[in-house]
Amino acid sequence: MTGTGPDSKVTANQKRLAIIGGGSSGLICLKNALESLNEWDIICFEKSDRITGCWGNPYPGFVSTSTKYTTQFSCFTPFDASVKPDGGASRSEFFRNDEYGQYLEQFAEKFSLHRNIATQHRVDRICRNVDRDGWELLITNLKEGHTELTTEYFDCVILCTGLTAAPVQIDCKIKTLPVSELHHPDGLGHITDNRIVVVGGGESAVDYANRLSQPELNNKVYLSLRSGIRVSPRYHPIRGVPSDFLRNRLLLSIHEDIRNWIGQRFVEMRIRYQERFRRLFPAKEVNNLSPTEIDQDVSQIRKAWAYKLTKAAKDDLFNMFHNKSDDFLDAVAEGRITIVGPPNNDQFTVFRSFDSDYEEHIEPTLVVPAVGYQERLSELSAGHIQLSDFYMGCIHTTHPDLFLVGFARPIIGNIPSISEVQARFVCGLIAETFPRPANIVALHRADALSRKVRYKHLRLESIYPVEMFPYCDQLARLMNTFPTLRSIGSLPVWCRMQLTPATTLHYDFREKPSSEQSASAPVYMPRSLIIILLVIKPFDFVYRTFRRLFKRTR
Repeated sequence: MTGTGPDSKVTANQKRLAIIGGGSSGLICLKNALESLNEWDIICFEKSDRITGCWGNPYPGFVSTSTKYTTQFSCFTPFDASVKPDGGASRSEFFRNDEYGQYLEQFAEKFSLHRNIATQHRVDRICRNVDRDGWELLITNLKEGHTELTTEYFDCVILCTGLTAAPVQIDCKIKTLPVSELHHPDGLGHITDNRIVVVGGGESAVDYANRLSQPELNNKVYLSLRSGIRVSPRYHPIRGVPSDFLRNRLLLSIHEDIRNWIGQRFVEMRIRYQERFRRLFPAKEVNNLSPTEIDQDVSQIRKAWAYKLTKAAKDDLFNMFHNKSDDFLDAVAEGRITIVGPPNNDQFTVFRSFDSDYEEHIEPTLVVPAVGYQERLSELSAGHIQLSDFYMGCIHTTHPDLFLVGFARPIIGNIPSISEVQARFVCGLIAETFPRPANIVALHRADALSRKVRYKHLRLESIYPVEMFPYCDQLARLMNTFPTLRSIGSLPVWCRMQLTPATTLHYDFREKPSSEQSASAPVYMPRSLIIILLVIKPFDFVYRTFRRLFKRTR
């Protein structure tokens, strides 16, 4: 395999694995498959000419919302958890511009993945082989001068086409801006002097609004929201370090009901009483800007909108999707973005006011639909494969040779880290290192019912929402890689692991390089907050016990 196309040198009895998609999920799958399935013929199909995925270099000025340290694969860790003492001015702890694309290229080079990647090969259709099981893939060679269409057989398939395959469209009579325009390699300099409505409250939506509202473009930008937004800033406004670094295993060990109930009120109080919280939880070794260096009016307006958006987030959605693209709040505070409610008509001329019963009349020239993405599983399989058919978002309940990686949507966290744990599990299932879950149909039914209760307002047929580390912990337990006190064998090491930033490195505690790197990470959570969490732990134990007893009596 050379990376230019599928290898024809396959022995008659050799099993074959197809990985569809060559972004971060596909690459980590390929790496694990090559290690677990030595005798297999393994091909990763990527329709573009690059292996950097959606976020390798999406647009000029891109800044990731998860840190380099927590996003990197645990098997390739060039980044540590140190923080530059500039108050976040450089954003050096996050991937910027094409840095994540460079990381993926270096990852592929280190593990010699290119020879198993067929770039510019698009998989158009996947269907079941009725004669001998397995899968038939209809593949188009997109290279210049090639137009051939081929059909190839594979014993197993891992789908890694991802959550951002296609944006969800809206019914709108105004001209809409496509993603290709918003991700133009030369920036947005060609979109000027427009009145633009961005519909949606996710990270992509607020990023689009913020970029389109830059002063030099002279656009008037409106952000249309159906409810509030839980804004979780990249840098914690009190501690001055990436918010990722305050999320540790001690915090995550508290039951989500308790954690979210306290978290909602804590965030609201932190926004309202920021200076008091700054004194209570002082930053350590981080140089924050003094108040005299900040435009006080803009700062106060930003804080007011952060509180208003957080307060308006519906209770059943508040603790679901955290939005870490907080730069848009500056544009709101400076008057470059106006927040409105949802549209009242399909002409997008009348909108509800965000925080009152009044109507706002707008005559937009452009509309940006940013209400989410949809996967292409149904389109790829003529309707035979659905996301809802996969237990834990990765194991097909009927076909033991079909898997998903990279389709779990983190409430807070990042997709590459989740994909890494999924890839290990899936490749282990194919290699029969781990057993396929018994009674998978019943388990899947119970999982689906619980998700309908918790995520009742989400489109569960097209999204599998997870809380990153509890979900990864569940997979790690199935692989016997969960870091328990007994498995680690050292109380001090285990205790420190509970306090350092949560990372997938913790699942590699048996590997010396990973254990040393995670053990050397600083503890950023203040002692006062650690004590509060330890005080909560007994109540957490009682709550969990009552929940288990209640379930048994139902």
